[in-house]
Amino acid sequence: MAKKSIGGLISLFLLCVVGLALTPIIVESVVGVTGTGGDNLTGGAKTIMELFPLFWTILMIAIPVAGVAVYLKG
Repeated sequence: MAKKSIGGLISLFLLCVVGLALTPIIVESVVGVTGTGGDNLTGGAKTIMELFPLFWTILMIAIPVAGVAVYLKG
């Protein structure tokens, strides 16, 4: 049986905190590119870029959840 390491869980937690702390910066960048006065993107590219903060947040939640699941299973 593999030895469980709490260090891995702490690393996942720190990754989640740093990732979520970067979320407002990412949202500001997306709004700057796609928002009013920043019509640098149009059409499909604009739609995909507007969804980027959603994907970022899902990723920042899914990584620690998957890590904890692996930790508890192993």
